[in-house]
Amino acid sequence: MRLVWLNGNFIDESSASIPLRDTGLLHGAGVFTTMRADGGQVFRLDAHLNRLRDSCAALFIPLQFKEEQLRVAVSELLARNELIDARLRLTVTRGSATPDPLHGTRLEPAAFITAAPLEAYPAEFYARGMTVRLVDEYKLNPYEITAGHKTLNYLARLHALREANRLGAGEALWFDVHHYLQSGSISNVFVVKDGELFTPPTPRELREELAPGAVPYEKGSVLPGVTRAAVVELARGAGIDVHLGGIDVRGLLDADEVFITNSIMRVMPVCRIERKAIGADRPGPVTTMLAQRLEHLVRSEAER
Repeated sequence: MRLVWLNGNFIDESSASIPLRDTGLLHGAGVFTTMRADGGQVFRLDAHLNRLRDSCAALFIPLQFKEEQLRVAVSELLARNELIDARLRLTVTRGSATPDPLHGTRLEPAAFITAAPLEAYPAEFYARGMTVRLVDEYKLNPYEITAGHKTLNYLARLHALREANRLGAGEALWFDVHHYLQSGSISNVFVVKDGELFTPPTPRELREELAPGAVPYEKGSVLPGVTRAAVVELARGAGIDVHLGGIDVRGLLDADEVFITNSIMRVMPVCRIERKAIGADRPGPVTTMLAQRLEHLVRSEAER
């Protein structure tokens, strides 16, 4: 019997439910974060929770549990399910809306955490590099309210990912309406050129860190990935220049190295973009170094 945490209670996953009128189900009014546990510890759990709360605030989704309550819930869920290495997902929905004569519409939000054994990506992907596909027929809209947030409206990204899988690729890379690289369907993207690291900026980085005109667009759709932030930190610590900037398709195809990141895959080398080999068609030195440093960082933080 696998347990889930739902609104403060641990229950059998097979009997867990949310109301049919939950706006997460009806309107996609919800956000989530996917986390990886190694040795019973989630890497940078606080960063996941902070990003989730920021998204809830931006999208008017009530999150009624404090960070400490959620940290305890994650730890206890792993223990109750006897999981050491696991994939977890924390989801928050706006909940059911009911009329209230005194206060207008009243919301009953839902929050739940699921956990399952970790299914790692094939070792061959890390050894030979992943093949990815470019999404040509659809574009991300940075002017849409959910841009830069991990919401329940994931159908377009998953459709592109399934199409990439059907064509023998492991990920689909998305561009915005201005034709600049933003992300993968489920990952952040990095480009290495002449020993320097380039990655598209998040909406917050565009607002708070970059000077006006530094990037050829005003708004972005890049998710502030937890693993992305760790990789940027590690690269700067290793003396690598990190540039937040616009990357067009030519800049992507002319890269010396490309890699993608998320909490489950961590650092995944990309050695082929459709039929175009990147660099020497094998994981490059910067990618390999950052992957090794990230694994060391995960282990060292888990031991604290």
